[in-house]
Amino acid sequence: MKVKIEYAMLLIVIVALGLYLFFRDTDRATYTLPDLPAVKTGDLTKIEIQKGDQIVVLTRGDDGWQVSPGDYPADVSRITPMLDALAELQVTALVSESRNYARYELDETRQIRVSAFNGDNAVRNVLIGKAADTWRHTHIRLSDDPNVYHARGNFRQDFDQSVESLRDKTVLAFKKDDVTEFAIETGDRRIVLRKSNSPQPEKGDAAPTEAGSEKADAPEWTTADGQTVAKETVDRLLTDLSGLKCRAYLTDRAKADFTDPAYRISIGSSETALLEVFAPADDTATEMPARSSLRNEPFTLADFDVDPVKDFLSALDGSEAKTTP
Repeated sequence: MKVKIEYAMLLIVIVALGLYLFFRDTDRATYTLPDLPAVKTGDLTKIEIQKGDQIVVLTRGDDGWQVSPGDYPADVSRITPMLDALAELQVTALVSESRNYARYELDETRQIRVSAFNGDNAVRNVLIGKAADTWRHTHIRLSDDPNVYHARGNFRQDFDQSVESLRDKTVLAFKKDDVTEFAIETGDRRIVLRKSNSPQPEKGDAAPTEAGSEKADAPEWTTADGQTVAKETVDRLLTDLSGLKCRAYLTDRAKADFTDPAYRISIGSSETALLEVFAPADDTATEMPARSSLRNEPFTLADFDVDPVKDFLSALDGSEAKTTP
């Protein structure tokens, strides 16, 4: 009899525990999630990002996005994920009402506070914490709401940025097909190449085939002394230089601080683009100081950023050796 009573009591405990868990989960499923207003990426004109005592402001202007402090051109490829995350922000679950924010990196020292504006109107105010364990959600808080929620997507790293990381690091920009002339100076050597179309057949010659016509219209690159340089060699160099990005800006230096460039490259198209690269501080350095006509500040290039110029000069030397009697 005693054994039966113990089994009955155990059964009652199990049933009670099951009912508790069932109704607790049911209660959790009945909470109401915040309804966020719709926002379009094209409507956002300013984004303020604050982490600790660091504040970064992104502003959309006629010439694109600017990042401040400093009012520098911003890297659009880094801003686009921010715009998408703000426009597509979707709360998916209530995580905590305990206000234990440190657990989710939503405390004052680690939270990322983001405000997005359409003109003077704030259309998004969100505090961003760490990613969820699934890496498919991010812990967030909304303005004036003490609760912690899951938002769809892992986007904290998109906003964990500084002015330096958001600056556009493009230091040389031109359209390769628009280039008509360029020059490279290094040491006592100066090489100038000009583009011209290949000569057309004289009247009375056999009409060129379609393939022959394309070959006749292909641009030809020649040096000042009449040497022809393979189009593929020139295209490879111009492709590598167009859209060249620096490693970092030297904000504590001025352009005038550097003299006697190791390489001076001038590229002529609708406007002349100029790049000057200087010798590194020592033989062990992996970056080289440089300046360009596109930016007001000097910057650094990795040593391999200069390799296309070195390779081009080597290819040119090999071509000269082959054509020399």
